[in-house]
Amino acid sequence: MENMGYQPEELIPIVAELAAAYTGYEHSSVTYETAEMLMEAALYCIHECVIDKGNALAAGPVSAKKAYEAGFCAVVQKTKELQEIYNRLIGDFQDYGLTCLRDVIVQGIPAFLLRYDVKFAPQETLLTLDYPVLKDLSGLSGVDAVLEYVRCVCLEQRFLKKFDPAYILEILRACAPEYETLLENICAVSLPSLLAHMTLQKPLSSRGFSVEEYETLERMFAGKPAEETEAHFAKLLNSLIEYSFGHEEDLEDYLGCAVGDLAKRVSWNGANHCLERIFLL
Repeated sequence: MENMGYQPEELIPIVAELAAAYTGYEHSSVTYETAEMLMEAALYCIHECVIDKGNALAAGPVSAKKAYEAGFCAVVQKTKELQEIYNRLIGDFQDYGLTCLRDVIVQGIPAFLLRYDVKFAPQETLLTLDYPVLKDLSGLSGVDAVLEYVRCVCLEQRFLKKFDPAYILEILRACAPEYETLLENICAVSLPSLLAHMTLQKPLSSRGFSVEEYETLERMFAGKPAEETEAHFAKLLNSLIEYSFGHEEDLEDYLGCAVGDLAKRVSWNGANHCLERIFLL
């Protein structure tokens, strides 16, 4: 992690103080690996101060120590927020039979909250977060990554609960008979079929697509640039969200992450006459 614009002489006193606390104030001598971990901890907290747009300290130049202290408070607050969001999520959480989703939410998040070291290793994510969410979280670590991950899962749960669980399970089974072991995002699997129904103005109660309907879909998207197909699906998705939830920008932004990839898949699969691999049910 970069030094966030601070010189080493500004950061070393913070690391020395952390080292003293780490050893119980008996001495400040630690291994190179521990010193490196503590430096990363200091920089992680300073970064939190910089990205916290609501923090007055982020508006102008501040000392490394003050930036660290403000960032540390932000990390503590985010950890509390994670606990609160998780408590609300787990009450009626539905894993739809996916082992990877159940393992992360039911076992992984509580383990993170138990083991997360806010002071000495806030940069550590601790979890592999095997269930893939739609949003790219690769640039995040520590509580930032886990908090944003849980927010994503919360958005998915809100959306999926608008549909009969049996329908979602049917789509997952159509994707893979032994879907329990899938490492796929549930919304990414189910959204294409939902949007295909809307494209054909076909009720969800009428399961599946006929050969003629696949041909109709193929003709509709044939030769269109991916951007045009993406815009079509984005419009339908936003209409679906508006109808089901009212104006929900967070849901639109999150589920919209799947639309670009869907448009590319439709273009390729349509050209190869195999849209049934995308529009499952």
